[in-house]
Amino acid sequence: MAKYKMKRTFGDKYCLALALLICILLAGCGREEIAADTEPPEVVLITPRSNETDLIEQGIDAVPDGDYIYLSWMPSAATDLAGYRLYRMAEDSVDQELIAELDPNTTYYEDRDSLLAPNSGTGLSQGFYYWVTAYDESGNESSLSEEAYYKLIAKPDLTDPVIQENSITFSWSYNQTQLASYFVVRLFEWADGGWNPFWLYKHEEFFPLQVNYDPSLDSGIYRYQVDVVGSTPAELPSGSEKSLQFTIP
Repeated sequence: MAKYKMKRTFGDKYCLALALLICILLAGCGREEIAADTEPPEVVLITPRSNETDLIEQGIDAVPDGDYIYLSWMPSAATDLAGYRLYRMAEDSVDQELIAELDPNTTYYEDRDSLLAPNSGTGLSQGFYYWVTAYDESGNESSLSEEAYYKLIAKPDLTDPVIQENSITFSWSYNQTQLASYFVVRLFEWADGGWNPFWLYKHEEFFPLQVNYDPSLDSGIYRYQVDVVGSTPAELPSGSEKSLQFTIP
């Protein structure tokens, strides 16, 4: 009897060990090893700035509605994109500051900080550099984009257009001529819920500040815009814009 009991105890231990080994193996096979995501999104591409005399403006620029700077960029291709971060640095500073965090569907920003406004006496402001990064759901952030720079200068003062039978005269005044290189006049028509540019004129004279549009316009809502192109290097653009709406009955 003692001999039989010893064999049974040994068999029980063997079965128990085997069962434990099987459980360990099964648990190991069923567990997935998930590696931490440490790969940041690719560098964001800033929208290239268009030429001053292109009909459609793109890239960093002044905004007609106020002393604001507009910036845009290409959408990130990251599948787990969580958003974008916008950094800014004044030209007399060495410190970049985070000024905005934007959702993943937003690819533009209008900086309305009062720091951007030109001095009322000199017509000048300091220039600002901008960078954009993309970050993913794991918190990884891309490297900084290439920098984009812009400096606001004083806006022109527009007068109501003089509408005649076969022409329209647009005129404006500008007291800070030392800041300007030339002017660009654009005409827009309100159609399909937006302003569509259809005419442009580069005006390089400082007297008179006046442009004639000879073809007659159909009835509708229009806007003319005067851009002041600053007398600064192309790589450090400066300028301002102002627009005025009018109606052709």
